[in-house]
Amino acid sequence: MNIDEDDTRLFRPLEPGEFGIYTELDELPVSGCPVYLMKGVGGICLSGTATVQVFGHRFRIVRGMVLALFPWQLASIKEVSDDFGIRFFRISHDMFTDTLSSLWRPRPGFFFYMRTHVASEPREEYVGRFLNFCDLLAYRAGNAPAICRRESVMQLLRVFYWDIYAIYLNDPQAEKTAYTHKEELAFRFMQTIVEEHSPNKDVAYFAERLGITPKYLTNLMNEISGQSARDWIVYYTIFEIKALLREDDRGACQFPRPVDAEPLFPQVYGHVPVPIPEEYSFLNDRPGRKPGFFFCWMRGLKCFVI
Repeated sequence: MNIDEDDTRLFRPLEPGEFGIYTELDELPVSGCPVYLMKGVGGICLSGTATVQVFGHRFRIVRGMVLALFPWQLASIKEVSDDFGIRFFRISHDMFTDTLSSLWRPRPGFFFYMRTHVASEPREEYVGRFLNFCDLLAYRAGNAPAICRRESVMQLLRVFYWDIYAIYLNDPQAEKTAYTHKEELAFRFMQTIVEEHSPNKDVAYFAERLGITPKYLTNLMNEISGQSARDWIVYYTIFEIKALLREDDRGACQFPRPVDAEPLFPQVYGHVPVPIPEEYSFLNDRPGRKPGFFFCWMRGLKCFVI
């Protein structure tokens, strides 16, 4: 696979600890005590049961459930049965941000939505599909050219997060969730950041927009999310910059056919790309859309033309 020298500036090497696939429970970044996560996790329960708690919401995990934990979530795992088995990928905070930044500018409600939608419904067909997905991730992490190994893995991780975001966008109840007063303020703060952020707008500006003091906003965001108001402003600014850089250099949401994975096409993609399904039609509405490929692991890693 030949890579243009001008493109190498877009790639970062895959650093030790940034990404891995595991089956050992000790490698999960959660324990019996609630902690704010600094890593992202996507996994499939293979056997047994466990209870995952995120911001006070409890989820009983059983075989066939897909688990998705995001950085900044306050999470713990308890009531783990002796036969509990899980296979999961784990990514760093930075890699998580880089992965999502080329997909969308997230609606503020999405991160709140993920507090109450940590796990899917249990489906037996998810087990084989997710295991195959992990195998493909492992293949790319171990066999893609070193210069673009990190980006190669992220291209596949976007499959996973696209599916989750599509579920959110198509859930008629997603924007009707009842929030406490503090959660509503936090939601409005994040929404205002998305709509009005700029390097010149600080915590005081957003606090005034919400009719509260900067100190109250800072304490509120620490309580609700584990991150300060300033951290969220900086995070979204970086997120936006990365998204704009990717769109300028590569084309928004473009998924090129992975040339060095040609031997895996028959068993992974299984068919010629087909028109995008109706539930993903929102992808066609994005500004500056360029032709590419979109993969949906929940549909068996099928490939759709976008």
